[in-house]
Amino acid sequence: MDLSWVIAGTIVQSLLAYVVFFMVAVGFSAIGTSHRPTPSDYTVLNSAIYVLPACCAMSAILGLVFYHFGAGKMAYLWYVMPLVFTAAYLGYIRFFIEKKAQ
Repeated sequence: MDLSWVIAGTIVQSLLAYVVFFMVAVGFSAIGTSHRPTPSDYTVLNSAIYVLPACCAMSAILGLVFYHFGAGKMAYLWYVMPLVFTAAYLGYIRFFIEKKAQ
């Protein structure tokens, strides 16, 4: 792993945490006013506001730890983890909106 890519990945993950937090907060308020979420939907939406930014922070920390221990290039895949969780969240939101539209 190269130090410059690790620093860049850590900065991007830090910024992504803020973006994801605001995306979840705004999306949750929009869904709450336009649809009628069930208690289980509220649980998913409430936990996403904490889990997605925490996932970004954990990814940045793991990138630094793996760099410190001399990991190979496959350790860069940890930077993709928040994107997978964000895509899953957006998929859930899309499924929720389509389910309520029927």
